[in-house]
Amino acid sequence: MSVETVLEMSRGLVVAPAGCGKTHLITETLQHKQSKPYLVLTHTTAGVAALKQRLKRLGVPNHNYVVSTIDGWALRVSNMFPSSCNIQATVQNPRVFYPELRVKVNNYICAGHLAEIIKASYSRILVDEYQDCDIQQHRLICSLSEVLPSIVFGDPMQCIFNFGGPMPSWNEDIITRFPVITELNTPWRWVNSGTTELGQWILSCRDLLLNGQSIDLLGCPGYVHWQQLSANAQENIKIQNQAQYRIRTDNNDSDSLLVIGDARNPRSRHNFASSSRGVDVVEPVDLGDITEIAAHMDRLNGYELANKILESASLMMTGIGRANINKRMPTIMAGRNRTPVTDVEQAVKSVIESSSRDSIANLLSVLELSPDTRVFRKGAFSALKNAVLLSISDPSKTVFKSAEKVREQRRHQGDRRIPLRAIGSTLLLKGLECEHSLILDAGAMTPSNLYVALSRGAKSVTVFSNNNVVP
Repeated sequence: MSVETVLEMSRGLVVAPAGCGKTHLITETLQHKQSKPYLVLTHTTAGVAALKQRLKRLGVPNHNYVVSTIDGWALRVSNMFPSSCNIQATVQNPRVFYPELRVKVNNYICAGHLAEIIKASYSRILVDEYQDCDIQQHRLICSLSEVLPSIVFGDPMQCIFNFGGPMPSWNEDIITRFPVITELNTPWRWVNSGTTELGQWILSCRDLLLNGQSIDLLGCPGYVHWQQLSANAQENIKIQNQAQYRIRTDNNDSDSLLVIGDARNPRSRHNFASSSRGVDVVEPVDLGDITEIAAHMDRLNGYELANKILESASLMMTGIGRANINKRMPTIMAGRNRTPVTDVEQAVKSVIESSSRDSIANLLSVLELSPDTRVFRKGAFSALKNAVLLSISDPSKTVFKSAEKVREQRRHQGDRRIPLRAIGSTLLLKGLECEHSLILDAGAMTPSNLYVALSRGAKSVTVFSNNNVVP
């Protein structure tokens, strides 16, 4: 599909299967200068950051576009016209605030008060990942499309963020408002990797899943490797680990690997990383457990604080020996220990004695540098360390408030927060690509999650499931 077609249409939908050149089409469009910038909307700040990074790499002039999340753009409007939008909820209650924000801003646009400002500010609107719009975001985009030419890009088979509220019907709401211009059908991700056959197979899988059918993994091309799960959970972990080591040893050191685990069970993904040297955990951008740990650091002291730090660190690194440390601490604190105090034990002792932020930072550092430990949640551990250090450099901030600031900084990092070899869920990895992917249990996935998982790997896909027919 040509850029000219996008620019000629006043309203429409580009159906964009994974890896078929959607982002390239958007960036090519943005290179065509208009009298006013394009407004490009998507859903996450990480998505905004990733698109901006790509546009910068390609040398697209900044004045050609404005990129924002849908909610971020709506928030800007409500801040400019607070009395007219009249948002009652506060951002501290996001489950209430954002739905109200979308409705109130949409009502303000529908009343006609913003039409001239929007026309004077932008030339046309492009909306990425349209399948992730909830019903209120869809209505907001529909209202904007009354004011400016609007093209939306999306794929119903990648709709996996559908748990936050009512979603528009793809056929009854979206296509009737934004008629299909074209469906991208060249698997560029795989063509560019020399694995066109794999790309064509993944597109055929998409068609099957879209029509409610299953996939037979025994009939897949040589780039796809199926292994059957056994009834023994420990044996499964062993063979899955062997598979990821084999992928790494049989391919270039610089090749990326994404392991795709259970979206409903973060602990299972953490356990896999803890037993797989070299595989790190992709953390959710909200860093929920890190802010929770930070809150404990603000209110605990003495033994309770030291134990909470050790307990939390043991969820992010191996080899701490927490039970042995806790057993020895009373003796060490009383000065009756016969064997010398280790560096970690000394750091724990300092936390018990002072409960200061400096002692917390020191304990985290000593744990990280210990030859006995290995951090397998590097993103989470560094976020916690940075929160403590920020609270030291700015004593007016609690560790919790510092963790919130670190979280906001990480929201804007986009793909840079993803390690070369990592484990995550489809919710965390959608939109990313890698050379090799490993799916830990394809049979437990919904059709959409399965398609998202299958379409990550550009060179090979390794699939574990109970049965060769999935889902």
